[in-house]
Amino acid sequence: ILIQPKSDVHAMVKFKNGLTKILIHDTNMIIPIFNSLYLNHEKKILTKNIDFSILNNLNFEKVDEKRFPVIKILDILPNNHSLFETVIVSANDALVKMFLNKKIEFLDISKILLKVIKNKEFIQYKRLKPKNIGEIIKLSKYVSLKIQSLSV
Repeated sequence: ILIQPKSDVHAMVKFKNGLTKILIHDTNMIIPIFNSLYLNHEKKILTKNIDFSILNNLNFEKVDEKRFPVIKILDILPNNHSLFETVIVSANDALVKMFLNKKIEFLDISKILLKVIKNKEFIQYKRLKPKNIGEIIKLSKYVSLKIQSLSV
């Protein structure tokens, strides 16, 4: 995994057929939100022209695990879809909410998140596939409550 500090490159994927595709867009969330809302719709969004001076000066760096410890989550993720992703997202959401409410410090988000997802209680969800949306919602609420009780 590499990072591009200016955040112009949002993803780079190398495919099995040898092709590599780069996803580049403005450094705000307008385009991802637009595409989430209008997926499978024929709507268009006006964007700026590509600034080739930016593309000519892309600097990629390896991720510094000391500076970005949450990257270690990738070592824990299962190879297939599971309820574990719900655990991660729900725990992160609860921790961010606690940070915004000034109950924890910013750096505590990744520290607590890494501890929580290594917990045996949550590791079991790596083997379980979601059956329906109700199951995901129920697990999300449970994880949020658990985070609040562990961290308060």
